[in-house]
Amino acid sequence: MDLPGMQLAPQGAAREALDAIPGLPSDLRAFLERHDGGRGKVGNRPLVLWSAQQIGKEAQSQEVSLSTPGLLLFGTDGGAEGYGYLSRLRKRRYGRIPLIAAGAHEFEGLADSLDDLLQALIEGR
Repeated sequence: MDLPGMQLAPQGAAREALDAIPGLPSDLRAFLERHDGGRGKVGNRPLVLWSAQQIGKEAQSQEVSLSTPGLLLFGTDGGAEGYGYLSRLRKRRYGRIPLIAAGAHEFEGLADSLDDLLQALIEGR
């Protein structure tokens, strides 16, 4: 997917960093193999995509990840919302969730893939 408003890391993540992230979906892994994070705007929304190392670290420390089993956060809007992958859902596993969330009921599923999530953000959903 073309992301003209984003500044993507020119290097990909190390295999060891990717292997250390439990539950990493294949399309997010493929993105991180090409670009180890990025930041900018998608559509009119700010987006910060974390590096593989930061994803691994945040998975262990974010309260929302700990209170929502199966949630893997991989970025934010730079403020109060996180973007993640909720593995236990059958559809729309990619979405957003308040970073101060009580649980999976606050996860807003937006897409079935990383590309579809980015497209949803471009469209302002």
